[in-house]
Amino acid sequence: MDDGTAFATPRIVVGRARVFYIGPGLRLQPHRNAAATIAFGLESPFELERLEPTPQPRAQYSVALIPPGTLHHLHAHGPMGFLYLDGLSDDLAVATQRLTNGKVTDITALATDRPRAVLDAIADALGLQDPERGPDPLEATIRAVDERPQDFGRMRDAAEHAGLSESRFRHVFRQRVGMPFRRYRLWRRMAVVAKRIDAGDTLTAAALEAGFASSAHFSEAFRQMFGLSPSALLSAGAVFEFEDQKPLV
Repeated sequence: MDDGTAFATPRIVVGRARVFYIGPGLRLQPHRNAAATIAFGLESPFELERLEPTPQPRAQYSVALIPPGTLHHLHAHGPMGFLYLDGLSDDLAVATQRLTNGKVTDITALATDRPRAVLDAIADALGLQDPERGPDPLEATIRAVDERPQDFGRMRDAAEHAGLSESRFRHVFRQRVGMPFRRYRLWRRMAVVAKRIDAGDTLTAAALEAGFASSAHFSEAFRQMFGLSPSALLSAGAVFEFEDQKPLV
């Protein structure tokens, strides 16, 4: 596989809820993504097998939308971009409409090794914006989970934070975010590990800080969610950029 020298280094922009990857396609195994994901072939098409809910044959794409929690196998033939969408915003609905209407086609024209430039161009092409909302207790709780997922080890803690019963919280959380609380929290704990590694912690120390039982526990969860081991990503020289103080777009 030739991923091109411009994208030889994986670069990951981590925001409050959206995450963006740009870099080599790597050799991903079948996995189930947490957040809804838009995959882009930056210099050449890729192939995608959708393994559920109804198995679909391997097909070629330049850009594809992968719903949250979907088991799939992506075969990259060059550098890739992955935009993990914000479950609380209108990202999924807006992106689905744009892609269905064929308004996002020439993704290869956006290719550059500057991840912020690519992210801005893709967000503009998709029409993604950060919605303005009034006070919302559930959203405040979810954003608290975004920032410190290790503090919400039980769903009961998050439900109390939102002022809801646990059963009600379970229902409205999944309705709003599109995935169960436990899986969303796992997704956000991955960002804690990334921050700690970027700060100089070992993989083991970072995993423990994020609430994983061990580095092996974290590695298996990471592999199931992203289709490769964290050590494979780190050995490729992954570079992280964090934007905690403002939304990605």
